Amino acid sequence: MHESGTDPAAFERFYAEAAPSIRAFILRHCGDHGSVDDLFQITFIKFLGSRMASTPHAPEARAYLYRIASNVIADHGRMLQHRERLRGALQHTRSQAWQQPSSHPELREALGELSVREQQLLWLIYAEGFSHKEVASIMKVSQASVKVLAFRARKKLAVLLSEGGFRA
Repeated sequence: MHESGTDPAAFERFYAEAAPSIRAFILRHCGDHGSVDDLFQITFIKFLGSRMASTPHAPEARAYLYRIASNVIADHGRMLQHRERLRGALQHTRSQAWQQPSSHPELREALGELSVREQQLLWLIYAEGFSHKEVASIMKVSQASVKVLAFRARKKLAVLLSEGGFRA
């Protein structure tokens, strides 16, 4: 037995039997064929982290593995849809000033007054389209901190722009 309670030999047999059909299931039902290997690995990692991993020989283990794969595929699909919605929203909301700050000296000057951290935060959210959760991970701060920091940075930028006479 392994320290996690999983018998390596039993798991290897289970994996050898289940892996081809799980891979085929993911391939058949995933709209993003480039992600099949990643989704396959995530499925087995989640299975190994479950209590079911200690009894891979149990009849319900295979069904549980399919349930995990189904959830992983659904999560991945939602993530792809979310990214597409963000891309669409960004295309509509990005201003020419943000894309080309050199054509708006007031904006370039106001952005220069922000700290590097504030500039990066606003860029990640508005230019790159990352969620607050993703920005929190990138910047190594809590998600709640990202919301507060973004609010403050936007407010500071608005004040700097209005003081500089910038008209959007």
